[in-house]
Amino acid sequence: MLSHLDSCSTSIERAYSLRDRVQYSVTLAGSLAVLTISRMLEPSPHGFGTHRQLGLPPCLFLNLTGIPCPSCGLTTSFAHAVRLHLYESLIAQPFGLLACTLTFLLIPVITILMLRRVPWDIAFQSLMNKKVFYAALAVYLAAWAYKIAAMSYWS
Repeated sequence: MLSHLDSCSTSIERAYSLRDRVQYSVTLAGSLAVLTISRMLEPSPHGFGTHRQLGLPPCLFLNLTGIPCPSCGLTTSFAHAVRLHLYESLIAQPFGLLACTLTFLLIPVITILMLRRVPWDIAFQSLMNKKVFYAALAVYLAAWAYKIAAMSYWS
């Protein structure tokens, strides 16, 4: 009898809640804000440094080590990508083009999930695993290696 109750309780899906609506809404608003701000920025011709237009300081890592930080060029890449300057975005920071594309695609996906009232944890359960994390980390590190090589070549 107990095993039957266990199997029944695992098949019951959690109801769509206020927390789900908040998580989706914050993600949607964040995605829209990132894309809007990226569009407002003028991409730096150097391939990095666009973040300075937001009042942020120059990259401390770059200034101390002479090599770009792992996120060097991401803002510039986003600023190019939202203008559909895909080649320039890729050259500025390959991971930025990927991240901007995913940010853009997240908007209709989030909207559909909200309309269908799919609980957050069920919708994103497959993304929250180690394989996805390590794959994204590998792409991010490869893009950083590219940026280091590209900036040392251009210098």
